[in-house]
Amino acid sequence: MIKKLFSINSLLKVTKKYSTSKLYIPYNQTSDKYVVVEPYLDLENCLKNINVLKDNITLRGLNIDIDKIYEKWPSFISARDEIVSLNIEKQKIAEQFKKIKKDNGNEILTLKESRSKVMARLKSLRDDISALETEVVIPSLSIPNSLHPECPLSESKILFQHCGKMQIDNKDCIDHLRIGTALECLDYINPVIVYIKNEASLCEQATMAYFNEYLEKSDFIPFCNSDLIKSVIIEGCGADIDNADQTFILSEQDLHLMGGASLQSFCAFLTKASVGGNKLPLKLYSTGRSYKPFIKNIGLFSAVQTNAVEVLIGSTDELKSKDEFDKMLTIYKQLYENIGLDYRIVYSPVSKLENWECLRAQVELYSVSCKNYVAVASLSLSGDFISKRLRIYWSGKDKNNFLHIVNGKVVDTNVLLGCLLEQNVNEFTVPDCMKNYMIK
Repeated sequence: MIKKLFSINSLLKVTKKYSTSKLYIPYNQTSDKYVVVEPYLDLENCLKNINVLKDNITLRGLNIDIDKIYEKWPSFISARDEIVSLNIEKQKIAEQFKKIKKDNGNEILTLKESRSKVMARLKSLRDDISALETEVVIPSLSIPNSLHPECPLSESKILFQHCGKMQIDNKDCIDHLRIGTALECLDYINPVIVYIKNEASLCEQATMAYFNEYLEKSDFIPFCNSDLIKSVIIEGCGADIDNADQTFILSEQDLHLMGGASLQSFCAFLTKASVGGNKLPLKLYSTGRSYKPFIKNIGLFSAVQTNAVEVLIGSTDELKSKDEFDKMLTIYKQLYENIGLDYRIVYSPVSKLENWECLRAQVELYSVSCKNYVAVASLSLSGDFISKRLRIYWSGKDKNNFLHIVNGKVVDTNVLLGCLLEQNVNEFTVPDCMKNYMIK
């Protein structure tokens, strides 16, 4: 049994540049383009404490001219409100035209003059607000999520550390590529083409079954997601659609290769959806491929393709979302303690967070060859940041509210297999908790 990903260099290109946002369509382009979703702009609240926002941007190492956005935001609001008012006036004039008698020439003339003034002003504002959208609104989409109080500012914070019970027989710290080749469990050609074979392949299947069963017992609902995601969803989730280090862009198409086990694939389904409040917390999981651009050559730890299990939890508010986050970390502890490897759980510092994250916890396994910890799982708190951009709601008694989201990768099978291979140079050791899931 093998896993192979053919060379994707011919399928994917990272040279394509988008001229503008795919999430927010400027006013003067709305007649030419289909608006998939209109993001909810919460800049009024975001700009209330500009000094805190500037610190957030600086800590994340982002390059955003927040002063320019802050300065021109009132002008955008004024233009937007005037457009709304003028459109209402235009509608009233149209209603008056329906009621007026044909022989009332003076009144008809007055209405025509009023309509001409409204249309002329709307045409003028159309150009004004489109320029403001380009200068203010579209750059504001890069403003990151607010930081959670527990997020460390400079270095990772260790929350929990566990010494494994699996005995290590690798005194020379040989890496998993050499061990896997010697044991005929691995054929690593390059980061794109990987063969996982024999016992390791069976263990990979068992790993997925082990995590899936545990999640179903914890009331998670299985989901089947798409591997290909549109740019508007990628941007809605806070990623840069032009950044070659974040996603693979399909050649000449408005699509990105993410994999079914990804946050973006869940959000593609939930965009413009409303979840019943009586169904919360919404607990979903997906098993499938996960793709990431190649950056460093560290064997399986940086392979382009992996199998993974992704979860998404939706809650009503910030407090309940953090409670679900903490409960999920407890599940992570139980899952990885059963596996028996050395691991720890850490909070990532601000500089490591993605734009949409306000807090991230990582499960890290100890790599014998790297003599360091490698991330095998993660859990992120994002509040309603993504929901506002993609209009993801939960419905209450009185109104729709934005869903608060927790998501995470429960396991990256490549990282787990790499660390397992490095435990013993003489044989591939399958964790006891997975032996019952091995195909005979």
